[in-house]
Amino acid sequence: MILVRCIKDVYGGAIDCSYNLLEDRLLFKASHFYMAEQDKDGFLVTQDEEGEPHIIADSREMIGGDSWFHEHFILL
Repeated sequence: MILVRCIKDVYGGAIDCSYNLLEDRLLFKASHFYMAEQDKDGFLVTQDEEGEPHIIADSREMIGGDSWFHEHFILL
């Protein structure tokens, strides 16, 4: 397991089936800690605030060059 801390709120689109609308929902909260792990394909995966899995980096080895990861998370 790998511990990461969110440094910037991360929002994602969610579809409200009852209204067929796309709305933003908060996936990861700034200053919160998340446990991540590498899946069988090498992606770094963690669960959002609702328990849904998300890829947050292409691999643990490539985090140094992953600008999206560094904009939203730090590795502890």
